[in-house]
Formats: sequence, C-alpha cells, structure tokens
Amino acid sequence: MIDTMNEVTLISPLAGKLFLEKVEGNVAAQNTPENNIEVAVGENRTMYVYAPASGCFDPKQTQVLMILRDEADEESAARLMVSFGLDKLAEEKHLILLFPNPTELGWNYAEKQDLENDMEFLKRCFVSLALGKAGVAGFNGMIFYLATSESASAMIFTLASLSPVDAAGIMISDFPSDYRIPSGALYAPQVAYINSENKLAEEYLRKSNGICGMNSIEGGRLAYSNSNNECIRNVVSRNKLDQEEVWFAWEYLFSETRRWRNDIFGTYQRRTNFSERGFEPHVNESFPDLTDGSTHTWYEYVPPQLRDSQEKVPLVIYFHGIGCVPLYGAEQSGWHDIADRDNFIVVYPEPSIEKRWNVWDDDRLPSDFDFIFALITYMEKKYAIDPTRIYLSGFSMGSMMTNALAAAYPEKFAAAAPCNAPHLGYLSTLSGMVPLIMKLNPKSNVRNLTLEPEGKESAVKRLADSKKQAFDYRMPVIQNIGLLDLEWSLTDPDGPWRKTFDYWKEYNGIADQDRETESPYESGLIADENVYDDLNLDQRFLHHKWHSEDFPSKPLYELIYAKRMPHAVDLRQIELAWEFMKQFSRNADGSLTLVHERT
Repeated sequence: MIDTMNEVTLISPLAGKLFLEKVEGNVAAQNTPENNIEVAVGENRTMYVYAPASGCFDPKQTQVLMILRDEADEESAARLMVSFGLDKLAEEKHLILLFPNPTELGWNYAEKQDLENDMEFLKRCFVSLALGKAGVAGFNGMIFYLATSESASAMIFTLASLSPVDAAGIMISDFPSDYRIPSGALYAPQVAYINSENKLAEEYLRKSNGICGMNSIEGGRLAYSNSNNECIRNVVSRNKLDQEEVWFAWEYLFSETRRWRNDIFGTYQRRTNFSERGFEPHVNESFPDLTDGSTHTWYEYVPPQLRDSQEKVPLVIYFHGIGCVPLYGAEQSGWHDIADRDNFIVVYPEPSIEKRWNVWDDDRLPSDFDFIFALITYMEKKYAIDPTRIYLSGFSMGSMMTNALAAAYPEKFAAAAPCNAPHLGYLSTLSGMVPLIMKLNPKSNVRNLTLEPEGKESAVKRLADSKKQAFDYRMPVIQNIGLLDLEWSLTDPDGPWRKTFDYWKEYNGIADQDRETESPYESGLIADENVYDDLNLDQRFLHHKWHSEDFPSKPLYELIYAKRMPHAVDLRQIELAWEFMKQFSRNADGSLTLVHERT
C-alpha cells in the first residue's frame, strides 16, 4: 500500500545514499508525545541509514525498516540494499532504512548478561534516528525488522518475544541450532513473516496470536489470522529470501500494519488508505470568511452512501494532539469507520501554526477558533449538515481544544468527547503553558511572548463564563482518561483533572456527591452509575455516569477510565464516545434535546 495523500514534508540533507550514524549509549528517549521509546544505557555503537531522496512523510506517518545482518561494514549494507531492492522500496514507499551494526561478537540473541544488550541497542537505533544528522524520523508503532541471517532471525525474535511493543512486524528465516525461546517470553500478538520452515517460531506464533484461520495466498504461501483482530496475521513461506519475497512481505503484511502503544503489548490496527477510502484533502487553502489572508489544512471524509445524498447528517470534528498531523489523528481515532456505519461526516483539521492548538483563543496567536467556525460554515454550504448535531472530539491538546470549544460555544455543539487532557484552555493561560510548549518545541514562536501578569484569565474562560451566565446551558461530555497517563489524581482538589471534572459536573447541574472516600474503584470516584464495559471481556474500561438534576433521562457527564492506558487512544473508547454523543441534539434556542425525541 502506498498512499500519496500523506504529505511529503521532510527530505534528509543526506537523502539518497547510505551514511554512518552514531548511536550513543546514553541516548535519552525523545520527549515527543506518542512517539517515545524507553531505552536503557549501553555502549556507543553505529548504524547505517538510508533516507529516501523522494522524501518522508511526517514522522508520525513514516515507517522504518531495520535490516539485521551479521557484518558491520558499509559494503554489506549496500549489497543487501541492492540485492533486495530496498533502496527502490524506500523511494517508492517513503520509508527509512536502518542497518544496525552488530559487535565483533555478533548478535546477543541469548541475552547473555556479560555482553552488550542488543535488544536495547535496537531501540536506541530508532531514538538516535530522530536526533541524528538524517533530519528525518519515523513512528514507534511502525518499526519493522528484516533478518538476513540465522543469528539476525534469533535476535529479532528475542526482541519480539521480550519487548513486543517495540516490534510492529518481523520477517525472519531459520534460527541457529542453539536458539531457544527466551524464558521470559510474553507470548504477545505478533505480526510476522516466516521465510523458512521454522517450526519453533510457527509454534510460538500459533500460541501468541490465537490463530483461528488459515488460507493459501499467492506463491504457495500460507496466511494465518486471528478472528478477533484481522490485523494480527502471520505468513509462512518456503520461497527463497530475495527481492520478490521481501517486497511481497512489505505489501501484503507490513505496509498496512500499525501497532499503537495503548496497552501493555500495544494494539494492532490496520492502516487507512486515505485515497482509496475517498478522503478529500485541503492543503493550505483559504476561506473567504477569514480576512487575515491565512491558509489552512483539513481533510474531509464523507461515507460513500452519503456522497450524492441531500439527507441532513451529523458532523464530527476531530482534533489531533500536539506535534501530530490530521491523517495521523484519523488513523488514531477511526472516526471515518464509524461514519461509514452510522451515516455522518467527519472532518480532521490541522492547527493554524506549529501543530498545536490555540486552546485559549489568545489574540497573540492565530485564532484556531475563527478557523474552525469558518470550516463549519464551509462544510454546511458544501454538504447537507444537520446544524443541531455537530459534535467535537480530540486527543491530548486536541482534547483541550474540544473542552474549550464546548465551553465557549455551547450553543453551537451538541456534545463533546475529549480524550486524555483536562480543560486547560479554561483553567490556564497561554503563558502558563509556555514552559511545556518550549519543552516540546524549543524553536516555538511562543518564546518571544511577554508573559501575562499572574491571575489573568484566558479569553475562553471569560467567554464561557459570560455565555453560562446569560443562559443556563447543558453540555453532554464524555471524558476519556488513561490510568497510566494521569499526572494528577482525579481526587486531588487542586489538580486540573479534578477541576475539569468539577467544572462539567457543575455546568450540567449535577449534584456534588463528595463520596470519593467510599469508592471501591481504581479512579477513586463514585457516580450514579459505575460499570465496567466488557468490550472483549477484559474489563478494561471503568465507566462512570452522572445524571443532571434537570435532565434525568440520560447522563450528561460520563468518564471512561482505561486501565493499562498510557497517553494514547483505544478505538473502543471512540465507539463508546459516539454511543454517548449521538443521543443529543442542540436546539436553536440553545437548549438540549434527545435525538429520538425530536419531531
């Protein structure tokens, strides 16, 4: 799969040739939201890198292929690159090639304590890529490994069995005769291509992947799959390892694979072919309603059955996190898949500058609020949008944007589903967030801003408070939080999460219960309804629901607390968010109605 809708945004200054890159032993994980890898200290090493002359997509959308060989010289890397056509593959697919160099003792696939930990070295190779002279990087959930020898196969399999979240996909052949599955093997799901008769690996994968189906595919190969997740697949081939085999593995298996770090072992999810699905890109386009001369980027998705329809349908707007791009947000959330099923339109916008939202509507920065309302006007003119059913959702800083718009413009939106960030556009100011923004992007233009005096309120807070004072709005909100993502406790009265929680409860006329000391739940909270959503029967999602005193028929505030969840999204959360939001409609007078009660 190659989808040219992803923009080529980065070209390495060393593109189109192999070059040697340092892999420092004490390299620290990048402070990049959603793209970190935890690494241990080791020896200073090296790797060869090939960055395509055709350029790379945004790092969150770029795939990385690591090729393990037994030699450590440039000639061996170049030979493999040519013999397997890897340079051509990189140029066509806009992916990055890494050739980690083994030590003189070879790959430490047995994890011997007196030798270098090669598993950690491979992780450091990925981290070093983003920090080195290549000037390009990839996504931690799309790192794929190709073994070109028995010892390389063993090394890759050791990584996959002990640290599966760091191996999105592996292509291996035979193991050395002395290889054994590590004693600490986790038997986590693993996308794999076995290019030999490796019974040990096949047995492991049957157990770890919960294989339920098998079918013959091109070239006499056998494909195995999991019935609960079609993305968990492995292929067994007896064909010779050559260019045709590597390219087939890439196209059939790896090009469509992404492993999100949203659980202990991550979650496999098939990539979206935006062009094939019918996404409509708008890159650096202007709006007549915006007189500042600015241009903006967004992506529209209309389900096939709605493309020639005049039926009025809902609109969902999804805001990606800081440092991301809209198509990453689309793959992360999967709103377009739900749209296909339930007949609504989705739009994925990009912030005005620096891949971050102006969640405070601070007038020293371009107004993302003005952009979003111009976008809504455009969408309403272009499509049959039901203006009473416009919904908001977003992740991380996109969650802050969701909270802010819902509070400041309750008359416009019917419900909101923020994920993994509190209501900081209301609770803080831009100046209060400058240190965090600078930490994530030292070159950000916010470094030139004059800090406001302490105690100043954001424009969002002033507007939200004035709207609420003029009319007693209700805003249905379903908030998603990850257990491993909580910097502040939900029950800490001075923390932003508790202030966000209290804000929406008070906003919706929900009585303050103060029963946290009685709570038997992981969140420390207790609500009118407290259930575990048994999606896939793992009781991962603790679901709290609160009812408003003046809107008793449906909960107006819900909180989903995801166990084992870091700073990430699970598609099941998005499903729960839609089930909640779709119930509500916003009347012209600002009041709220249940959709099934509309006349």
